[in-house]
Amino acid sequence: MLRNARQSGGEKSERFTACAICACPEIYEQVNLARTWFMYLLWPFTAGSHKPSHLISDQTTPTIDDTYVSLVSAHTERRSGFRSDLNRRHGYRCVITGVWDGEHRPASSDQAWAILTGAHILKRAIGVFTLDRVRISLPAATLNIIRQYSGIFEETIQDMARLVGDPSTGVMLQGDVHTVFDKLKVYLEQTERENEYVVKEVSSGWWIHRDVLDRTITFRNHAAPTRDISLPNPHFIVLHAAISQILHMSGASEVFAQILDLYDGAAGGNARILKSNGNPVHQLSSMMSALYISASLESAA
Repeated sequence: MLRNARQSGGEKSERFTACAICACPEIYEQVNLARTWFMYLLWPFTAGSHKPSHLISDQTTPTIDDTYVSLVSAHTERRSGFRSDLNRRHGYRCVITGVWDGEHRPASSDQAWAILTGAHILKRAIGVFTLDRVRISLPAATLNIIRQYSGIFEETIQDMARLVGDPSTGVMLQGDVHTVFDKLKVYLEQTERENEYVVKEVSSGWWIHRDVLDRTITFRNHAAPTRDISLPNPHFIVLHAAISQILHMSGASEVFAQILDLYDGAAGGNARILKSNGNPVHQLSSMMSALYISASLESAA
């Protein structure tokens, strides 16, 4: 947390993190602080990105979670034209690989193409979604940590519900890159130049092609001057990058994966249904409690 604080929110974030650590001189206090960050910051960024291996098949019957995500995506698309705006802004190309969106590739081009999708930078982390009577929200503790740890303005955090379909919250990516970006395996490292980033990945594996890794990209509005489309919010991008690195450096991503896999097995593959609604921190607590009870019963037997 401390190592990535300055990248996430500058000197203010670094001071906040250092003070939180120094205020916990005893081991049990440090454990409680780590648990708070683990559950209230890192888990909300991870929740929803896990997909059990036995659910990946196209032949699998869609779950409640699949249906809900599809409805939210369709609802956002209808409401704001999210994908269309991102496509126009990025010139109908994946911002990381440069691959064309299939239906917009020039007839004269022989370059590769794919069906591009709009990726929300922080959707699972701090977005608040309302669709009919279904609502996903975060506890005040999570929003407070995000406020202190990042450079995101207070007004922006409070306005995230409205911003879900705004172009400033997303980038256009091809499917495989979208997946690893969503899973916080690939991130964009900010440079000293405005709207310029370098493509990076966590060091646990080869998540993207070597030709793409360390590529420098610059965001600009390709639809200008006829259409004013906001660029990705740099605060969202640097927070996404910081959380990606924290998850890897701390080993928290492996712990979350183990919890989810174990719970999938204990729940008959229905962990994703649990995560469809409600407070993600309560969901993690429920999963961990269920696993603890299960382990206790097995030990007793």
